[in-house]
Amino acid sequence: MEKVLTNAAGQTLYYLTADTPTTTACTGQCTTFWLPLLATGALPSSTALPHQLSVLTDANGQQVEYDGHLLYTFSGDSAAGQAHGEGIQSFGGTWHVVTPNL
Repeated sequence: MEKVLTNAAGQTLYYLTADTPTTTACTGQCTTFWLPLLATGALPSSTALPHQLSVLTDANGQQVEYDGHLLYTFSGDSAAGQAHGEGIQSFGGTWHVVTPNL
């Protein structure tokens, strides 16, 4: 099983193919299903990840991104480790689980 990136609570992180490194396609109603991962302070640095975490100020606030992919959790995941959002097509693109190597 491939490792996936999670938030501090262990919830799976996703990205949307319709997003760009500078603009989110997921705003408004989209964010009721796909919750943006927002920075609340300094990002942790990890030498275990091959790509870098950063923050983009966009329509959702200070949203965390990994290698240029904006990060979200899915409201359909009710427990840590679930990935029910993988492959869903909505809001102009396809949702994918974030892996260290994307």
